[in-house]
Amino acid sequence: MVVANRLLWLVQQLLPPLLLSYFYAAWRIVALEVGPILISQEYDHPILGHIYSTLSSILLGTITIHYLRLYFLPSSQSVPPHDPPPSISTHLTIYECLSPSDAKTIRLNNGESIEGVEDIPLVDRCWKGKCGGRWKPARTRHCSQCGLCRGGFDHHCPFFANCLTAAYIPTFLHLLLYAPPTIFFVSLPLYKPIYHRAIAAYVLSRSSESIRTYWWDWKPSWVVAGGPVGRYVGGLILGWRELDRSAGKNGAGLDRLGVGLMLAFGVILALITTGLAVSTISVLLEGHLTIDRGRHTAHSRTITAIQDLARSGQSIPKKLEDDLLRFSDRTYFFVPFEIPDPLSNAKTHGEVDESHHNDPEEGSRSRPGRKGVIVPALPEERPYDHGRKKNWEIVMGQGWSWLLPWKGLSHAMGEEIFNWPISESVEKRLRAEAERRRDGLIDT
Repeated sequence: MVVANRLLWLVQQLLPPLLLSYFYAAWRIVALEVGPILISQEYDHPILGHIYSTLSSILLGTITIHYLRLYFLPSSQSVPPHDPPPSISTHLTIYECLSPSDAKTIRLNNGESIEGVEDIPLVDRCWKGKCGGRWKPARTRHCSQCGLCRGGFDHHCPFFANCLTAAYIPTFLHLLLYAPPTIFFVSLPLYKPIYHRAIAAYVLSRSSESIRTYWWDWKPSWVVAGGPVGRYVGGLILGWRELDRSAGKNGAGLDRLGVGLMLAFGVILALITTGLAVSTISVLLEGHLTIDRGRHTAHSRTITAIQDLARSGQSIPKKLEDDLLRFSDRTYFFVPFEIPDPLSNAKTHGEVDESHHNDPEEGSRSRPGRKGVIVPALPEERPYDHGRKKNWEIVMGQGWSWLLPWKGLSHAMGEEIFNWPISESVEKRLRAEAERRRDGLIDT
């Protein structure tokens, strides 16, 4: 685990400078060479050359700004406050809390009494890293790389060396969606010359006696290149270098090896961002965050493995039992009782007592000390799944204006990232269950 964390740290120190260098190198080539030289001079379309250079600069600048926005997010981004807000600490709203068994364990460890506190909730707190007992609201995860909890945590991304949370998914998704068309547009004039140059380079690598001797006939080339695909790529690069060398300093133009490598890297980057965009959109529509989907999948696999072992009469390993608890997405909610309106009660009996109209405790005097109950979500319930449309709107905002580039530099979610809205159907059931228990308390 330590080795993996160190490797990830090293990767995220290298990737951002490399990506920013690539953006800059790509801009220099398309704005200072492709537009003014290839399109304006060689193709004799100066107006198109100026349009291409301008649009390329705008598009590359847009994705670079979005990338820098994610790269320079402050370390305090999406970190919850140390203590919950008054609406939660005074139990005035429905919120996710610890299960009664977990709360009991914590109280016993703290030397507190556990009598009569079954329905007095405890919020989750994190003691890892730099958190120091910080409040850990719903859908908050601790990032081992940053040493902090973040609300709406999606994943820690080595591509910009920072955590991605729900508040900044619009910026991330803009970057993913704008990158492929940007790369396609700026590379469009280069596909034909680079393709013909690549064919000539491969033919030369096969016909050159020196390249055949030191590469194609050299058996360790399979190992050095990492397999047959890498071996052909290596031969292509060697042939390309030889063509550039033969052309001389003045002959290596926009079909040179450096431009070819930039184009190849761009295609790979476009494929990666396309895949990530599809995955991110799918996760949002399902009402998941990336880490939640991973935990949900791991939990389902663990249940399947336990069921298979049980059917075959084998014992269940402790690791599977631990994983079942570790990846469980079972949640508990504190649900405040609905306080009846004394005015409406009095009207029912034909009288009004103004002295109690503003007393919030009046409706709970039949249950001294009880402001609500802890209700578990059902195993099949997903409390934060509002349906595809609303799942999307919670994170991205309403309508299609989120597609505008500058919208990606802001975020749709505010403080609700620390008290994630519960789906209407689940909240309705939780409140109905709380009222059922309340009526039972009153009857007894």
